Amino acid sequence: MNLLHNHDPSITHTAPRRGRVSMIRIAVGLFGAPVAWLTQFSLSEPLAAHACYPYQSPVSAPIWEELPVILTVISIACFAVALLSGFIAWTAWRQSERKLVGKGAGVIETGENRNRFLIKLSIMSSFIFLVAIIFNICAVLLVPPCSSWF
Repeated sequence: MNLLHNHDPSITHTAPRRGRVSMIRIAVGLFGAPVAWLTQFSLSEPLAAHACYPYQSPVSAPIWEELPVILTVISIACFAVALLSGFIAWTAWRQSERKLVGKGAGVIETGENRNRFLIKLSIMSSFIFLVAIIFNICAVLLVPPCSSWF
């Protein structure tokens, strides 16, 4: 009796979609951390530039005394988004690995290789951009605002 080709309707798989990773989760994992870093960079740099160089003349202290707090809040919010994106990518990877182990060796559906590649790419992307966000946070916390570079 061949169990792989059993077409008896009374025997069904209890969780046919268990182990499948949605494309939304893959996209969030792949693009969440880069978008968080880009948001951090796009918000923090113009704010710091305007606070230290209003009207195209440098000042010794930022025009807003809350500038370090504002930059820190932006950085922490972006770090949280990137961390969530990395967590989603990691759980998607764990789910795809569980599916692969459940199927047995050598049996991969069409499109699964692509999804597994995108999931692994999303983990790497999340890690790289998390490190970039951490470096930006260190710059906000360690470099005094409106300091000269020379």
